[in-house]
Amino acid sequence: MSGNPDPVPTASMLSISEEDDAVAKDSLHILPLSGLPLVTPGLKRARLVKNSHLEGVVELFADSQSGSGQVAPEDLPKVFHFDADNQRDLPLIRNLSQLSSYDVYSLRVELRRLGIEVDDVDDLRLSDAKVHEVTPHMSSFTRPLLRAVFGKDDKKERSLKELVQLFASPDAEAAQRNLGKLADQMNLQVTDIPKFLENYGDVYLSLAYYQSCLDASQAKLQAFLKALAELKADKNLGKERGVVSACSAVETKIATVVGEVGDTLDMFRTRTEDMWDNMSADSFQRMEQMITDYQSKVGGALCVTSVKLDAWAEKFPRSGVGGPVRRADFILNTMRRGLDRVESIDYHDKP
Repeated sequence: MSGNPDPVPTASMLSISEEDDAVAKDSLHILPLSGLPLVTPGLKRARLVKNSHLEGVVELFADSQSGSGQVAPEDLPKVFHFDADNQRDLPLIRNLSQLSSYDVYSLRVELRRLGIEVDDVDDLRLSDAKVHEVTPHMSSFTRPLLRAVFGKDDKKERSLKELVQLFASPDAEAAQRNLGKLADQMNLQVTDIPKFLENYGDVYLSLAYYQSCLDASQAKLQAFLKALAELKADKNLGKERGVVSACSAVETKIATVVGEVGDTLDMFRTRTEDMWDNMSADSFQRMEQMITDYQSKVGGALCVTSVKLDAWAEKFPRSGVGGPVRRADFILNTMRRGLDRVESIDYHDKP
């Protein structure tokens, strides 16, 4: 341990439960460090989080009594001892802290780009509970596939696992014939179709996950927009140009981010329908690559929305909490911080 007297959390204070990490795996803004190739034992028990300013910081402990003990990556030498054996942990943490989102799909792309391997590939998959939760959002992406094999009348909502099982041993004779047609289109053996479906399902599960995150933000977004309108209409604060300008800037940015994510997901729905009009292995691979290329931007945009709206909802959970001055101060000093770093999603351009 460093002898630095600064009042930062010490390695002995680490207390993040495995249950917390299981929940964090489904999050946009939390990255458990346990599965990454770190040498420092204390760091492997910590996690990276995006704070309300959209900065990636190391969270050493978190509980309802003590709150969240957060340390900026550059301050880690105040908490841990670094030498030749573990010095490489510092740039790794610094690189990870700069990622725009910590959702599992963005992480797959970004960790590959950084040349970082995880200890367990399951760390980059959604939990079973989250998969079950987002399955209803899969239907618009899997419906064309189901139609191709089971016909237009099959409207049952199926999980990814059920879908793979259905294709592995379909009962209907018509489905068996269409399965053969699909294999021919894809230039695959019928026995290879279940593997293709696993890949197809995982690709589109990412879009279903993003759609569920977008839907979950709507109530908080509407409450926030209402609060902004009230601030701008306040008889005193409405005369403060800095406050009105900040409110308008934050409103425009968050509304734009939400709109771009929605438009991008709609674009993939349309292109998936079109893809099935002339399905082939090449057309799916192009679609798969396009979705993968967009994951970091979509994940980053949703991370911004989630972090900012959660920060506001935590600070002002009801319309009567906090006066106009406190709310304006939070807009100026927290809500608008970091928004200038958010990338636009130009969903009209093909990657």
